[in-house]
Amino acid sequence: MTTYCTYCSALKKNSKEAIPAIDLYNSNRISQIYELAKLQKVNFVILSGKYGIIEANEKIEFYDHLLQNSEVEKHIELIVEQLQEKEIDKIVFFTNFLEIDFKLKPYWKCMQKACEILNIELIIKEQLFND
Repeated sequence: MTTYCTYCSALKKNSKEAIPAIDLYNSNRISQIYELAKLQKVNFVILSGKYGIIEANEKIEFYDHLLQNSEVEKHIELIVEQLQEKEIDKIVFFTNFLEIDFKLKPYWKCMQKACEILNIELIIKEQLFND
């Protein structure tokens, strides 16, 4: 199954209860890719620095966590399990340019390594996002 994916956002609604991920993240990038996925009838997930791979309507609690290089290996294990459960065989990963936002590097590493381990085709779509 082909799946569109993008990473989470630092900007979130400060909800006291768990709400769908698509509502929690305050990100034009996430919303745009979610709408594109719906339009093209493609699965959509978000790569979270805390929760791993999450569905748009999966309810999650507010968190404030930027994935760090020291957490990458453990996070890859979680992502591998989640990708296997979801039976994903191709990911189109939408991302800002790494040269513009160096904090994305741990997210890139997780996605690349997890896909490599599972032999999942990974297409990285870099473009300028304003969030």
